[in-house]
This record gives sequence, C-alpha cells and structure tokens, in this order.
Amino acid sequence: MKIFFDEQDVIDSACVMLANRYRMRPEDFDVNLRFNREEGFSANAIHQGGWRSGDQQYYLSEQDLIDGIAVYLADFHQFNPQRLEIDLSFSERDGFGATILSGMR
Repeated sequence: MKIFFDEQDVIDSACVMLANRYRMRPEDFDVNLRFNREEGFSANAIHQGGWRSGDQQYYLSEQDLIDGIAVYLADFHQFNPQRLEIDLSFSERDGFGATILSGMR
C-alpha cells in the first residue's frame, strides 16, 4: 500500500510524536518544517506552555520527522511501524510531503 502525506499531515505527525514523547497535547505545538540541501530535513517546534511553564522550543531531526509519521500511523491507523518505508520530500511547487510504503498491518 502506498500512502501520500501532504505538508499538513507531516506537521500533524510531528505534533503527535512530540505530544507522546513529552506527555502534552498535540494541538499545543507549532511546527515549522525546514529543508536544506546539505543538511536535509528538520523542524523547529514550539510548545505554547501558557502561564505555568512558558514556551518550550524543540528541534526535530529528519529521523524524528520520519519517526513521527510512523507513530502517527501506528497510533491512529494501527499500522506496524516496523513495516513502513517513509521518504520525505520537498519541492517549491508542492511544499513538504511524504511517501509511505506499507507492508501488511
């Protein structure tokens, strides 16, 4: 099975992964995706901590973004993350995206 994620899907996946990792709500994160030809994919994320803790900043590597997509598909759609092949992409025309190849569930 082949699955395509658009930019918002990649951002949502990063938010879910961060929420799971830090035990917070996905909707409280703001993720900014980046691509650099020499360094590859990465992202900066900010957690709007509110009055208790202030804003927290997080750096996501390319592997973190790939892991986030795997976590999202495992948690919300019961895919086996070990059976996913995930390729990130970027183009000026289409923005960020991902192509996911999945074996059996």
